[in-house]
Amino acid sequence: MKGLLLAVLVGFQLTTFAQGQVPAAPGKVQPQTPAPTTNPKSVNGVGKGESQTLAPSPSDSSPTKRSGLLFRPATIDFRLSPGQTGIGKVLITSAMPVHKQFTIYTADFVRDSAGGHVYTAGGSIPQSCAKWIKLDKTFFEIDSGQTVELPFKLVAPEDSLSNAEMKWAMIFLETTQEQIVETADGVRTKVNGRMRVGVHIYQTPPGITEKDVEIQGFQLPKDSNRVCLITCKNTGRMQLEINSYIELSNNATNERTKVYFPLFPMFPGQVRIVPFQLPDNLPKGKYSLIGVIDAGGDVPIAAVQENIDM
Repeated sequence: MKGLLLAVLVGFQLTTFAQGQVPAAPGKVQPQTPAPTTNPKSVNGVGKGESQTLAPSPSDSSPTKRSGLLFRPATIDFRLSPGQTGIGKVLITSAMPVHKQFTIYTADFVRDSAGGHVYTAGGSIPQSCAKWIKLDKTFFEIDSGQTVELPFKLVAPEDSLSNAEMKWAMIFLETTQEQIVETADGVRTKVNGRMRVGVHIYQTPPGITEKDVEIQGFQLPKDSNRVCLITCKNTGRMQLEINSYIELSNNATNERTKVYFPLFPMFPGQVRIVPFQLPDNLPKGKYSLIGVIDAGGDVPIAAVQENIDM
């Protein structure tokens, strides 16, 4: 997964999702720091990535002078044993010209088959660790040029049942403030500008190491849209980072064309439908089409092959 930068106009609802984390190298998953073998009661979470919201610049300002809010990290990974407490923190730096107030709360989320986030109240799904999160504060204020540190704890329960699978949650930082917006013709209007930033929290017990992925379906293009669909499922017990592509080989010329899909994460048990748009300029003819789902060097590659007339 790994870094994220989103620019938004203040005055509209914003939710930034740190769906990616900053990789150590292209196509490689950044390693997590394992829990120490001495099993201390308190360990630090591993943070990755950042999210940034930018306000629009005045017409006479250079891009380097744009104001905004920087939130980091975008994700925090824990590898806690039963009874351990994880320590994490979120840093917020403001370059906004105005004072801001935020509330902080936790929520649950899942990813749908298209990769979108579906949010529910904290503690509402079996894989939730939202109730394990102890926030140091639920409200903070920040001024221009200021950096605020928001510490929190993640307390893994003592019982083994609660630690039998990966858990996750979201920490949201949200503000709603009335602002005055002036249109090009000089009309001034009051609007509510709502900003919301989510920090992904992952907890994977150190005893969980199984990784696997399988292809469950491969749909060839059915119409002029020329979209090929691969349906895959994370059949392991850890979150995966998936590289995927299809390769078309012209049976007459042996010319090969690859179509890639951006790196994406998958929770354990999650099903994902991955679309691939075939190029419009492919010569007519018979092709061998191979679909590949690659979850990294420590997971067997899943592949499927079909023949197609273009």
